[in-house]
Amino acid sequence: MRTTTQGSDSLLRALRVAADVVATVGEERIETVAVHCGRISLHPNHLAEGEQIAKLLGCSFAMDHRMLVPGSTDWSGDFDGYEVHVRAELRRLVGALG
Repeated sequence: MRTTTQGSDSLLRALRVAADVVATVGEERIETVAVHCGRISLHPNHLAEGEQIAKLLGCSFAMDHRMLVPGSTDWSGDFDGYEVHVRAELRRLVGALG
């Protein structure tokens, strides 16, 4: 993914976009927001809601982190020109046993 923002106001714009992201999903659902020039990362209050939040924001790329304990899935996508990442519960593979 590439960012479309450049220049001295890119961090301020990132903060505005982060505020829009939080307003879109609901402030009560988000525990932590990390804002960088060109990237916004969200950690939901409940990881079980992470995938739903990610899809609401248009994040459709998933990276499973199975070696971590507990495992998690990082959903990513683009929101208003910014790369957005949402942490979620580890996805269960279709057809997986257990």
